[in-house]
Amino acid sequence: MKEDGGSAYLPQIDARYWTHIGNFVRAAVVDAAPSTAYSERELYAAATPLTLWAWQTAAMPLERDVIFAISTIERFIGVGLTNYGSKASRNTLRSRLLRISEALLDAPLAPPVLRPLGGSDPSPPYTARDVVTLKSWAIAQTTHERRSNAEALLALGLGAGLSGREIVNLRIGDINADDHGVLIRVRGERSRVVPVLREWERALAARVDPGQTETWAFREQHAGANRNLITDFVSRAEGKIRLQARRMHATWVVQHLEAGTPLIPLMRAAGLQSPEALDRFFKFVREPDSGYYRNALRDAVATPR
Repeated sequence: MKEDGGSAYLPQIDARYWTHIGNFVRAAVVDAAPSTAYSERELYAAATPLTLWAWQTAAMPLERDVIFAISTIERFIGVGLTNYGSKASRNTLRSRLLRISEALLDAPLAPPVLRPLGGSDPSPPYTARDVVTLKSWAIAQTTHERRSNAEALLALGLGAGLSGREIVNLRIGDINADDHGVLIRVRGERSRVVPVLREWERALAARVDPGQTETWAFREQHAGANRNLITDFVSRAEGKIRLQARRMHATWVVQHLEAGTPLIPLMRAAGLQSPEALDRFFKFVREPDSGYYRNALRDAVATPR
């Protein structure tokens, strides 16, 4: 590959955003470049807008198997480039992204025709029976510490919709319990405040301790910066289950969509800047019955402006 100063690449985006995604993009380009026919600068020009859109608009984690998944690339080309040049330009960008995907993920070539909008496949939500099984698993842990951590893990994922990284980075001081319920203060890339679903409040309220505000909310003694903390905990826990933070997040989102949670509060709680990021979950949402449908539309009342 021809060297062209890619390491000095300066994107035409807000510097605050580059601070968050820059290291991720650099590492991906450096690793992918030797396996492609493109220069680093050409790869930067493709990887940067994809990563920015996936992170900022679609609220995806900065993980290679998510950002450079073919389904993510297709969705980005379909809905993230509405004002981007000509069809030929979009095809060129798409080709570069597919080569990055192949180099990093050993992914198969994408089909020549883009899949329909919404081809990004989120993890399916847990069913009601699955949630009962997860609750039983948490209760069945053999020590108080492990039960407490298992219940907190479920409450943060199913009750607040936090990502795996957000769960690992949460501290006890970020949990606030009062007469109106439990609030989670999420720090970092998508800082926000999330009201916890009522049925999951108890497990988190029990962890509030004014004297332990800097203690981790999950796995109190962990050393930090362990991306596999949740996987390690589940694999060593009593009973075998398949627990994923992404599926817990999907369950939380779908529950709110089915309950008719107002869009703007849901977006704020999920850390989203655009409702488009919710599109991919709609296929999991059950149709409301006719009575609910009519009443919801008939009784909608907004505060006068």
